[in-house]
Amino acid sequence: MGTRSLAQIQQAHLSSSGFAVLGDRRLKEFAITGSSSAGIFEVFDTDTAPEAGTYAQSTTTVTVTDTSHGLSTGDVVGIAFEAGTGGTATPGNYVITVTSANAFTITVLNSDTITDTPACRYVASTPNDGTQPKRWLLTKETSAADTFANIFRIPNEGFRTNHGAYFHMSNLTSADVFYE
Repeated sequence: MGTRSLAQIQQAHLSSSGFAVLGDRRLKEFAITGSSSAGIFEVFDTDTAPEAGTYAQSTTTVTVTDTSHGLSTGDVVGIAFEAGTGGTATPGNYVITVTSANAFTITVLNSDTITDTPACRYVASTPNDGTQPKRWLLTKETSAADTFANIFRIPNEGFRTNHGAYFHMSNLTSADVFYE
């Protein structure tokens, strides 16, 4: 009967947005601590910091605006959204259609009308044989005055990262990840 060592599990801690770990890893469990304001925690599988943009949604079409984004139709983005007037677009990993040098669209699952040009963050990849895309993995929110550790485990083997784990943190005091 084999034994499993606790030494296989490692931990990373951040108190602001940034890379928690780089490379091929399995993210097993997270702990986030909120603040006096509502918070957002997003995890991306990437080795580059996410790009920032704004968005609007009409039915299932989300239009993202980011000056000189440099993307091409068919590229894949892993994207997370902040709330706007009318709700929040569905985060995920989507194939894009470029509409201009400063905008692209994606088709999301849920129909909505969202205005006010709220913020979004994304990582992008050009699909190639044998290359793993950069992607969005997770979004969690905390309520205002939720200053306790919110711990959640990822089922089965956890999230596998190919590039690394970037945490976007807004109104959080800390975030921890336990990984192999």
